[in-house]
Amino acid sequence: MPNKELFVEHIGAVTISRNRQAIRFKIMIRPDGRIRVTIPWLASFRSGEEFVKQHQKWITETKEKLAQRPVSPKLIQAGPLFTTRNYQYHITPGEVTKLRIRYARKENQVHFEYPQNQNIESKEIQEKLTVMIEHVLRFDAKMYLPGRITELAKNLGYSFQKVTIKNNKTNWGSCSSLKNINLNLHLMRLNDRLIDYIIVHELVHTKIPNHGPHFKATMLNHFHDMAELDKELKQTTTVFGSLSKM
Repeated sequence: MPNKELFVEHIGAVTISRNRQAIRFKIMIRPDGRIRVTIPWLASFRSGEEFVKQHQKWITETKEKLAQRPVSPKLIQAGPLFTTRNYQYHITPGEVTKLRIRYARKENQVHFEYPQNQNIESKEIQEKLTVMIEHVLRFDAKMYLPGRITELAKNLGYSFQKVTIKNNKTNWGSCSSLKNINLNLHLMRLNDRLIDYIIVHELVHTKIPNHGPHFKATMLNHFHDMAELDKELKQTTTVFGSLSKM
């Protein structure tokens, strides 16, 4: 059982999750107050509970700070949205009766058109635009990422079972113990160097499941500018939030 749910007095619900790649205990508090504790695969859930109790004061203070932050959802607005390797994404008002996707292939553009007589900030339009953008971005990612990871694996001497494209909210990629790799469709928002960096990160995990010294040395062998890439990645944001974890 990789996860355990428990309720801690004065803190609330806590999810303790075993992770094969984890080498230390880690607490993550989401903006909505949910708490997730990641522990090494061979650690006991009881040790995870003790870790939570030892950091109860910090958890409580952090939750209070998060609760005081003003919530300002990022709305999708008309105009250029972002650019991938394949397309420039645009949100465009038009003389249409419902939302539609229009490709301008000569200009390598994709337009998400919405009725110009409707408020783009309405909940209905925002939700539909989000779904449509994800749909196209997934198609965009599938055109490039599977082929690129196959190419990099062959060139660098790695192997994997299968690759899956997901709209993950918490990481850029992951690798299972069975060598199945998940890649975030938002990778297409990054430059080629960062895309390769994240893909190789997961490929290295097919041989080294943790983030220990051997893993870091291997990554540094592939990317001499690893520190700069890590910094750039942490500064990268997406329409649907920030992502920096791998």
